[in-house]
Amino acid sequence: MDRETLFNSINQKLAANDIDGAIDLAEVAVALGESHPTLLNLCAHRLEMQGDYAGSLKLLDQAHQLDPNDVTILSAIGHSWLKQAAPRNALRAFSAALSREPNFAPAHHGAGLALWALGDLKESRIAQSRAAALDPNYPDPRGALALLALHEKLPDEARAHALAARKLDPAEPAAFLTLATLDNEAGRHEEVARLLGPEIRSPKVAPLQRASLCRLYGDALDALGQYDEAFGAYLEGNTLQRQMFAPQHSGEGVETAVDLCQRIQREFEQDIAAFPAAHKVPGPDVNHVFLVGFPRSGTTLLEQILASHPGIVALEEKPTLNDEITEFFLDQDSLAGLMNLSDSEVEKRVAAYWTRIADYGLDVMGRTFVDKQPSMTLYLPLIAKLFPKAKIIFARRDPRDVVLSCFRRGFNMNRTIYEFTDLERLATYYGAIMQLAELFFDKLPLSFHVHSHEAMIADFDGQVAELCAAIGVDFHDNMRNFVETAKRRDIRTPSAGQVVQGLNASGVGYWRNYERHLAPATAILQPWISRFGYA
Repeated sequence: MDRETLFNSINQKLAANDIDGAIDLAEVAVALGESHPTLLNLCAHRLEMQGDYAGSLKLLDQAHQLDPNDVTILSAIGHSWLKQAAPRNALRAFSAALSREPNFAPAHHGAGLALWALGDLKESRIAQSRAAALDPNYPDPRGALALLALHEKLPDEARAHALAARKLDPAEPAAFLTLATLDNEAGRHEEVARLLGPEIRSPKVAPLQRASLCRLYGDALDALGQYDEAFGAYLEGNTLQRQMFAPQHSGEGVETAVDLCQRIQREFEQDIAAFPAAHKVPGPDVNHVFLVGFPRSGTTLLEQILASHPGIVALEEKPTLNDEITEFFLDQDSLAGLMNLSDSEVEKRVAAYWTRIADYGLDVMGRTFVDKQPSMTLYLPLIAKLFPKAKIIFARRDPRDVVLSCFRRGFNMNRTIYEFTDLERLATYYGAIMQLAELFFDKLPLSFHVHSHEAMIADFDGQVAELCAAIGVDFHDNMRNFVETAKRRDIRTPSAGQVVQGLNASGVGYWRNYERHLAPATAILQPWISRFGYA
């Protein structure tokens, strides 16, 4: 087959939507020495579908070198970065495409996905709306808008976008996921399970989408009491994620989340003979509180309860100290730099922190301010150095319920969440965090209050009053109305749906439904189960 015939055949297959046939021909051509950008793009697409993102990106980079202005290639590069959980790199690729062709709908859609991954929901919605307007027959932006509306607790809008997307493409995965989620939330678990079973196996579903569908399938089966089958679905979804993100978060030379905990503990024990005296930098008139703990320990519920107090302002888990965390914890032997900060350097960083809080639109002066950051447990020395007068609430829950819940729920991928995809690694990470927390409780000059989730379920008023006393406020009757507070707030964690259902004991001891599957993790958790009184 000569070159012209080959390209004509590929174009005919693409026109007939025979993507696999076009890729088959492209692979033959590349194997014979052809290096046309379109051929490389097609071959990269197959590698991407197989989960070989590094190989796919290598081919796409070659195609980009051959034709730097091809917006389809730039857009494909952006999607490859998205699937590797690198939204900043993805956004750069989509922005490059849009600088060459401002009305290229796929790049607007991709940019919207990257912006969502970066937490900018407003700009994400604008980008997806632009893509949908530019190409009314393009289903993907509609699916993305459906998921955005679902996240923003707008079920009617979510359903409308999802139905519009499925009208254009009955197999559009985001629309399917949206409608299945809405049905699951409405209690139609049997119908959801029936539909999801075959959908998960569809070759049109990308690996990350399949992982999300597996989790939803598990939730439907869990609601039906089919716990063994549900665990199988959760395991499949997590295994998919673990395989996809392994190149970034495991292997030689990669510091895992467990490694990070152990290094911080080692550096703290070796280098910090005595924690430095508190700085003399005056702070604002704020009763400053940090709410920390392991994810899924009840921090979201507790934040809504605190935010219901008229004298308390709470920030819903937004970045406030990321730059300092990177500088003083994520590099080897960097903790000493934090300990040696001068008062002038502390003053600059403290001022920047309060500027960030103001930029989030919060007026905290003269009030109690709660900064909810579960992940800050690792970085409590930073709080002790910058905010020595701050009070720390440490949320605690049965370790088995915590680990099971982390395994079942979906989070944006990073090195910590990567540990959540394997039960034994997750249990090991939990232990590493608790060991670090115990060290900080003993060594840091901070005021700590340990709050038990189960104790609050059993005695709401008593436990919340005790918590209030620990942070220096009086109990207020409106704290019982936390459900109404939660409905008004932008809750960005997987706990949102549970919090608005009110206080209940349904999650206490839920691990017993999965006791057999949890056995290896439970063995690792046993010291903490006993230490915390859950044996």
